[in-house]
Amino acid sequence: MRADASDIPSSRVLVEPQAIPTSLSVPAERIAGIDRLRIVAAIGIVWFHTDGAPHREIGYAGLPMFLLIFFSLITRQDSGSTITHFLKRRWNRLLKPWLFWSAVYGLCHLAKAMHTMDVRGLSGMFSIGTLLTGTNIHLWYLPYAFVSGLLAYELSRRTLKANHVLVAVMATVIGMLALAACAIGTAIYRLPNPIAQWEFGLATIPLGFAIGRCLAIPSRSLQKILLAGISLGILIEGRILQSLNLSALVIPYGIAVVSICIAYCWETRKDIITTALAPLTFGIYLIHPLVIFALQHCLSPSRSWCLFISLTVCISAMITLVLMKTPIKRFL
Repeated sequence: MRADASDIPSSRVLVEPQAIPTSLSVPAERIAGIDRLRIVAAIGIVWFHTDGAPHREIGYAGLPMFLLIFFSLITRQDSGSTITHFLKRRWNRLLKPWLFWSAVYGLCHLAKAMHTMDVRGLSGMFSIGTLLTGTNIHLWYLPYAFVSGLLAYELSRRTLKANHVLVAVMATVIGMLALAACAIGTAIYRLPNPIAQWEFGLATIPLGFAIGRCLAIPSRSLQKILLAGISLGILIEGRILQSLNLSALVIPYGIAVVSICIAYCWETRKDIITTALAPLTFGIYLIHPLVIFALQHCLSPSRSWCLFISLTVCISAMITLVLMKTPIKRFL
């Protein structure tokens, strides 16, 4: 449960969609694919946070997956809502859980300090950074999603009458430039928390916006062409960045962007497992550091990493399921 810079995969250092208005709805067959990716993303985040697990950069693709889904759905479904309605929904969905779980993790850190008689770890909880991240580093995602989501909403609302193809292409180019800039910055500078995390997620705003705007195009064939173009552009850029030894963001972004674009293009039916697990992914994200902290006292993450990840996901999911039957469900 340490709050350190390890949340950024480099040599240096889930947000559930609300009901979609009928006029702007994405077909249920395509939402089924996105729900499956949300499950994969939650598992990936647990994988990345498991110390000693191999290929953790692959697991970290879960974070840009969550963010790309979040921004694409905001662009697709929230453009016609009022800003008051948007802020109210995001307050309930993001900031309320952030405040609640910050209190939970703060109490956990306090209990640990009292048990070990070591209060040095508490100093970070009373810093300016806590106002931006919360009391545990993985909670940075929630205030970041609130602020950047508001930006994506405003951009979407102000460009709603513009040509969707042109907007999608421009947003993709901006996203690729942001990805390159962040890759260079990651290689050169060691940024403090939560700036390092914000830098990592920066390119997901325009890329998610581009994907969401593609979904607003009536022609399915044109949607698929543009989504394929976004995927190809990111893969080519990733190869170039790798050749320049700027590969910290390449694998997570490559996996995330291609997976999201395929999910929106490939229509599948929702199954029982997806229906049961998808609503639990946000809770898994919020709770899993506590489960990891408890499990590592009886099971070695590095020696039994596959079992460790599986147990962490299953236990976090079961805890989430139980809590969703209590008043705490409003924070999940």
